[in-house]
Amino acid sequence: MYRNNNLLTTSFKKVKLAKLDTKEKTKKDVAASASKATHNDNLATQDNDFAVLKEFDLNWKYGPSMGITRLERWARAEKHGMKPSPRVKEIIEAHPGKEEYTQCLWNDYKKIM
Repeated sequence: MYRNNNLLTTSFKKVKLAKLDTKEKTKKDVAASASKATHNDNLATQDNDFAVLKEFDLNWKYGPSMGITRLERWARAEKHGMKPSPRVKEIIEAHPGKEEYTQCLWNDYKKIM
């Protein structure tokens, strides 16, 4: 009977890897983790901002949102004493040239019609 003695360990030499000390972090590791944390914080902030803007868009208390920017709608609601959230205005003014912040949710649907 044929017996195969060719094991994986006979073909490849065993190599022991040095254990990494978890207490010692290089400057690259610290910088990478800091930038990753900053990126995650930015994403969380952006998600919160979009949630606030979405809530503003979906609230019909402030009037229709088609055909005007969010800032115009916010100003109109403020003018009529509806007291929209000042956070909405802060978010919009923080991103003046970005359409995803200045236009309502339904802006893309206007192009289809």
